[in-house]
Amino acid sequence: MQLIHHNNRQQITEPSVITIGSFDGVHLGHQSLLQQVNNYAHQNSCKSVVITFDPHPQEVLQTNPNFFLINTFEQKIALFEKFGIDMVFVIPFSKTFSQKTAIDFFSTFIFSKINVKAIFMGPNHHFGKQREGNSGTLTSLCKEKNIELVMTKEFKIDEFEVRSTLIRKYLEQKDWESAEKLMGHAMYIDNWGLIEGNGKRREGF
Repeated sequence: MQLIHHNNRQQITEPSVITIGSFDGVHLGHQSLLQQVNNYAHQNSCKSVVITFDPHPQEVLQTNPNFFLINTFEQKIALFEKFGIDMVFVIPFSKTFSQKTAIDFFSTFIFSKINVKAIFMGPNHHFGKQREGNSGTLTSLCKEKNIELVMTKEFKIDEFEVRSTLIRKYLEQKDWESAEKLMGHAMYIDNWGLIEGNGKRREGF
């Protein structure tokens, strides 16, 4: 897997199918989306590309005082590789960047850097200044650029929508089993004292 940082001016010239998000936890909902991206890439001779941010937007904007990361940036990148993504394109997130309009974000940071053939986007996704961009905005942009847009459905387990916010809630409650059920993989979270892969757990409180 290739890791590309936006500020190194490297472009992705190969035909690509992309998805965009923070992907904290790389949970089952994320994994379902990544699988769809990979399937499209294989069927259409494209590269599968994840566009993500570092640091996480909430770490910069701090609109939620109780926010914490489920996994580190390095762990997230390792999970992308584990789930078969070809390339990860990292955009540095800052307060200045957060003021970009939705159209400016896609024009400057996506379409000018990546040869996009298709975009897969999860439900209720917003982007750009004050979350102004939505599915309607993206539909118009893709139509203008002749890019295929696929809006995916909400991923649910037992009628619960699988989201990073719910996983954080379980972690705060020390409900490791419920958190891992939604994540679909063992946790490797230093802040929570959990170790992945050796079958052992230790509490680091």
